[in-house]
Amino acid sequence: MNNLNARGQTLEEFLAEYDETKYRRPSNTVDMILMTVSQAKLKLLLIRRKDHPFINDWALPGGFINFDEDMENAVKRELAEETNITKDTYFRQLYTFGRTNRDPRTRIITTAYLSMTPEENIRHTRAGDDAADAGWFTISKNIISTDAKGRVSQVVLECEENGVRIVYDVYDRVNHNYIHTDSALNEKESNAKLAADHIKAVNMAMDQVQHRAASTGILFNLLPDEFTLREVQNVYEAVIGRKTDTGNFRRDIRKMLNETGEKKKVGGKYAALYRFNPLYSYMEENL
Repeated sequence: MNNLNARGQTLEEFLAEYDETKYRRPSNTVDMILMTVSQAKLKLLLIRRKDHPFINDWALPGGFINFDEDMENAVKRELAEETNITKDTYFRQLYTFGRTNRDPRTRIITTAYLSMTPEENIRHTRAGDDAADAGWFTISKNIISTDAKGRVSQVVLECEENGVRIVYDVYDRVNHNYIHTDSALNEKESNAKLAADHIKAVNMAMDQVQHRAASTGILFNLLPDEFTLREVQNVYEAVIGRKTDTGNFRRDIRKMLNETGEKKKVGGKYAALYRFNPLYSYMEENL
């Protein structure tokens, strides 16, 4: 096989004369939408910025990718540096945001990662050196109105410990065969705001977890390795923000589980313990 290009160059010859300064380089970052369930509520970790830009605004944990660093390694490093969480954290790419003026410093393209961790990890959380504070915010997304032209929702973030409340109105508008989404800070109901365009990532993550938490199996990243059916249901209800029928839920969720053969005492009774079956995602059954 001929491995020469049209100019008759080998790869080594091509690279030797390649001009890497021909194009300006944007900066690249990673941001984490890190969630857990605590006290029957879905929680999101935010940090308060202590320097420009977006000083004092609440932001997703994240940071710049080193030139010789893989993106997933950058996610792990930033989680450790900014939150002190170093294990048992699920993450996957959610979306890449690259609006030219999203950051006043320079052209910054960020890849947002949906992350989930069991409740036991949140006790390790602390603000990193470049954050003024860190807090676990109770998060919900509620539909306000809907019609043939679109939908209006509210994303509400509250941190009782810090007395912070952030509310965004989200507008999903029908545009031919797709949905265009805008959002605006509800200043009457808010006493703080999110940095940059982080509401876009948060809103997208809420849609993912509420609509696909059970069917994709990502729900189980919010649970310990072994759990009861009641614990699964409690976490699921915290994610979707409403109660669900116990009989139907347990019948469907069992398809995704393996029994451990062990039990634990709950409220004076013994309940069977289960594990998630990761092979479920390769089956045709859906919740």
